[in-house]
Amino acid sequence: MAVLVLTALIVLTQLYAAIPLFAPVGAELGGDVTFALATCFSLCYAAGFLIWGPVSDQVGRRKLMVPGLLALSLATLACAFATSVVWLAALRGLQGLAAASFTPVALAYLAEATPPERRHSAIGAMSTAFLVAGIFGQVLASYVSLWFGWPWVFVVCATVLAGSCLTAALTLSEAPRGGVSGHLGHRFAALGRVAVKPSVLALCCSHVTLLLTFVGMYTALGPHVGELGLDPSDVILIRLVGLPGMFAALTVGPLARRWGLNAVARTGFLVASLGLAGEAVLAQSLVGVCAASLVFVVGIAVAVPAMITLFGEAAAPDRAGGMALNGFVLFVGASVGPLAASLTSDFALLLAGFATLLGVSAVLLLASDRLAAKEGDAG
Repeated sequence: MAVLVLTALIVLTQLYAAIPLFAPVGAELGGDVTFALATCFSLCYAAGFLIWGPVSDQVGRRKLMVPGLLALSLATLACAFATSVVWLAALRGLQGLAAASFTPVALAYLAEATPPERRHSAIGAMSTAFLVAGIFGQVLASYVSLWFGWPWVFVVCATVLAGSCLTAALTLSEAPRGGVSGHLGHRFAALGRVAVKPSVLALCCSHVTLLLTFVGMYTALGPHVGELGLDPSDVILIRLVGLPGMFAALTVGPLARRWGLNAVARTGFLVASLGLAGEAVLAQSLVGVCAASLVFVVGIAVAVPAMITLFGEAAAPDRAGGMALNGFVLFVGASVGPLAASLTSDFALLLAGFATLLGVSAVLLLASDRLAAKEGDAG
């Protein structure tokens, strides 16, 4: 689990590292690089979930994770040598597709390798790594690009990913797989059957807002605090404020046993919504923005692992397929986040809209829970 959690941190760093790189990369390559740097990665990452999740259900987890990490390390290194926006977009897309071969597969591996009573905690630890990457990736990219230049962000990440690939190859083991019923097409068909369930459709509509609001808020945060008089080195510290809140993901296991997963997820959405509403109200106060952003991050940290587990349970026994659907929806939201942040320069108005989205999502989760109960009765 330690190997997978640490690897997850650096894999997801590739998504969030884009946020502070918009300005330096745009200045060097010319023009707006938001689509090339962020959206291309996120969309290919999301699409890759739908490919690699069912494939791993068919061929096994380790056989996909190790080659995928090798491909990711090479694609990441190539990004450092991009000489145009078009090349950067293509390489970031390739990077996203390779990165998607790790996340749903690793989640499915953990769900199978841990006993039921520890499964929520294991997925919570993995989710914590995903969320910590949201802050760690921004801080790493900000620091490295500020002192050494933006290409070195990709060189450093590629080196660490290569080390993770070697470590995973040497340490991860998987029990021999029994005869897998059906061919690969059956795995994709199973994913399709899960995706059209009314309860899962409601889950998807809620889930898409999580990283949409997270990435959107942090994309807008840098320029906003810059308007409040902070220089780039101080903005790094503001991004770190939310880091302690990420560890709220570790509480999901105990809370789920007491309240139920759907109730925990709803609580996370509502807390995140309150945090964004607080940021909107206190937008002109640096201390207020920091405090409210911490509340927002706590809510996101609680909601993400609960939602991941809900998708996995909805898809069992094709767990990687469920994780694939979860990731696809989640990172489609992440790809929209930077674009949503560009719709308005009014920070308070943007966050008020995001807070409303999360509140509606909590209502959809309640509907999903009731639809799932009806589907269970019908089954």
